[in-house]
Amino acid sequence: MKKMISVFLLLVMALSLASCGKSNTNADTNGGASTTVAEAQQGSSTSEQNESKPVSLGDFSAQDFDGNAVSKDIFADYDLTMVNLWTTTCSYCIEEMPILNELRKEFQDDGVRFNIISVCMDVGNTNEINEDSLKKAKEIIKTAGVEYPTLIPDSVLLEGRLKGIQAFPESFFVDSEGNVVSEPYVGAMPKNHWRVTMKNEIEKIAQKGNEE
Repeated sequence: MKKMISVFLLLVMALSLASCGKSNTNADTNGGASTTVAEAQQGSSTSEQNESKPVSLGDFSAQDFDGNAVSKDIFADYDLTMVNLWTTTCSYCIEEMPILNELRKEFQDDGVRFNIISVCMDVGNTNEINEDSLKKAKEIIKTAGVEYPTLIPDSVLLEGRLKGIQAFPESFFVDSEGNVVSEPYVGAMPKNHWRVTMKNEIEKIAQKGNEE
């Protein structure tokens, strides 16, 4: 029993060390309390229960860092897209960016129709952009060598799938029609762990396509 308790505590500590709680982000409408492990587990459980009922990201109109409008059409050319949520104050988010960029290139070089987009959650929204945070975010993605699109969310995203998120980074996978097809992955992960996760999600979406 003591061994089991020790293992559980180690897992809790690992999750805590690999993610950042939300603090003073413009997307925060719930006071900025950080997610507990129990809440994260509850979120995963709910997602698993609803796995057969894909959740659409909706007809959003986000904006990229160059000021271009971005809709759910951004997913259309790919079988699977990873959506990575981050903030400029989350060191774990920033540290894993080069890893995600390398894996995106790795899969695409192998001919896989796979993409990554990120959403910066503390630069405001398309109606009210925090220019200081946007400048900082642009510096971060330039230094990290990020080649995939980074978006500023609109109200449709913030009041939909992105509402109430309290821990970063959080990632999930979306199909070509803009439907969420995976559970949330909370926290940064090592490169090989992400590689295996991406491969599993790619295989899952391919199998679903074959069944249809």
